[in-house]
Amino acid sequence: MPVPTPREAFALLIRTWEGEWTAHPNDSGNYVTLEDGSRRLVGTMRGVTANAFASWKKIPPGTVTPAMMQAEVTLDLASALFERDYFRGTKLDRLVWSPFTEIAADIAWGSGPVRAVKLVQEVVGAVVDGGIGPQTVEAVDFYLEATPIAEACDALADRRAAFYRAISEPGTKNAVFRQGWLNRANWGRPSNAAWWKRWEGWAMPHPAGNMKPTGIMR
Repeated sequence: MPVPTPREAFALLIRTWEGEWTAHPNDSGNYVTLEDGSRRLVGTMRGVTANAFASWKKIPPGTVTPAMMQAEVTLDLASALFERDYFRGTKLDRLVWSPFTEIAADIAWGSGPVRAVKLVQEVVGAVVDGGIGPQTVEAVDFYLEATPIAEACDALADRRAAFYRAISEPGTKNAVFRQGWLNRANWGRPSNAAWWKRWEGWAMPHPAGNMKPTGIMR
């Protein structure tokens, strides 16, 4: 069975975790910032925020309405936006395509690209600066060549879960999302056969060999 393409992987993530419409007032992603600096609650459709939808449509965020998003944000559009803005647009596509990289892209989708890259850099031992350059690509290659892929995925899932716990302490506004976030982090683990079986047969396509990451630049 061939491994999933990025678009296929992102479509499954959206289908599994995003549902359709939500407008929870505690979720900052459900708001748009207007020209006068005020914020307006709009909502999110299939995980696509009003701001992301406005960028996709090339329209002012303040013109986005719930009805517009509910009508136009299909699974295909959401998956295409995920790939364009949170995978290729964040330079995560410079990393070898793997289950490890799929996890990183999902973190970028939910928590922002800088956070996703920093967690990756922490795992692989690169300089933690939130940007993907040659040294981070090299460090990821070296790490995935030296580390069993299941172990690598668990390490990134562990960092992800720790981050979610840190920002959703009981009594905080994010506490209501805590268990859902942790469930999503744990779904992307080798112990979840429904996810892992799609990656059976994956192998490092360009072995790092004797490369040693310098860790000097990002």
